[in-house]
Amino acid sequence: MKLLENLRILFNNPLFALFPELTVYDTILEKRIDIFKIFEADLLKDMKNNNLGRKDTPSVEQIIRAIIYKEVRGLTYEELEKHQFDSEICKHFLKLGKKAYSDSMFQHYVKKIQPDSVKKMFVEINKIAIEMGYEDVKDIRTDSTVVETDIHHPTNNSLVYDCIKTSTDLLTKLAEQNSDRYNNLIFRLIEVKKNYYKLNNIKIDEAKDKEEKKKKRAELMKNLFAENLNFLNSIHTEIKDIIKNELDEYSANEQVRIKDLDRQIDKIYKNAYRFQIEGKKVENSDKIFSIYEEHTDIIVKGLREWLFGHKVNISSGRSNLILDCEVLSGNPADTNLFEKPLTNIHENYGKQIESISDDGGYASLKNQNIAKELKIKNIVFTKIVGSLQNIVESEIKEKMLNNFRAGAEAVISNLKRGFDLRRVNWKGFEMFKNKVFWGVVGYNIRVLTGHILNTLFSKPAKS
Repeated sequence: MKLLENLRILFNNPLFALFPELTVYDTILEKRIDIFKIFEADLLKDMKNNNLGRKDTPSVEQIIRAIIYKEVRGLTYEELEKHQFDSEICKHFLKLGKKAYSDSMFQHYVKKIQPDSVKKMFVEINKIAIEMGYEDVKDIRTDSTVVETDIHHPTNNSLVYDCIKTSTDLLTKLAEQNSDRYNNLIFRLIEVKKNYYKLNNIKIDEAKDKEEKKKKRAELMKNLFAENLNFLNSIHTEIKDIIKNELDEYSANEQVRIKDLDRQIDKIYKNAYRFQIEGKKVENSDKIFSIYEEHTDIIVKGLREWLFGHKVNISSGRSNLILDCEVLSGNPADTNLFEKPLTNIHENYGKQIESISDDGGYASLKNQNIAKELKIKNIVFTKIVGSLQNIVESEIKEKMLNNFRAGAEAVISNLKRGFDLRRVNWKGFEMFKNKVFWGVVGYNIRVLTGHILNTLFSKPAKS
């Protein structure tokens, strides 16, 4: 294949041999410039001139190359800016010439990219791997994981404090320094902060037994929390008054934030009062887990600890390439996540799946019937219950598929460790999905590079 021959020549150059993943990506992108067209609608929105962008901004190709370079090398935006000056491979990969761009410039454009565009890109990369014979899409395994959002562990105490602190920051912008209003806001915040730490570090020394200690602790907690709730209620009154009388004095972004805070405070106050003061249960669906990353879901998998972020459903093949990835809202059961990756894979790659192997969380008679309708021959779940039985050609095939399924956890582990996806610090749900999908793009090129290097440089077996 011509691509392999081009890479063999390039790897003779020490610069390219040191960075094989970037070399593979560079070669693919040179051959497939149509990939950049996927992102044109996102990046050129509201721009008046041609698809190369303005003279003082990077082109569509440079933006995509920059984010790939950043993710493959595991850099921050600040480090990406520095690499443009002191890294030869960076200059070559980004096609910089004498021009370099700031970290904020790249951040501005990356924020414009839609998650669906990134998904289309990793599908195109997978198609190249299929054409090269590294993946046949015959055997598929699916597993889910949780990727956390960048929030502190949510408690009623922390949420109330976050509301008051954020509201105070906004309100003090219009209050004159050292005025009565300004001083009242700061004083209130200091008192709330004291209570916040007291609630987190309650110590009861004067008690005869554990039950008395527990009772005193609950009483003190209730009193402290009631005080903070009163502070929250008073600042909510001020927020409502601003929306009614002073909203025009804030910037457009601040106006949006103030309206969001009004809604968030209302819900957090009611939930906190219901649980902490009245002692009543609040359903997870009614809760806010962060006022900064409100899209955050609570995920509970089996008897394990609660995690705060999003469930991600990942399907991979024999090559270990990730063929499909979905970032989900809420906490849907794995049984409801069985069908979509199979239909996505069939539609994206035009291949007939022959075998699937999933863990017991996906097992159900309904899902088995769905797989039959999709003309899948071997249907294996690692744990089966009731009358459900695996459908396989032979016992040997069932054992092979069970072993194959175990590799799904290795794929997820490599993705999360290699591309920093245990916790995502990109802001907002769309950017959260983007970070996950860019991680998949980087992971897939790393896997593809491994296959290519093995083809080019593996020693032939001795006869």
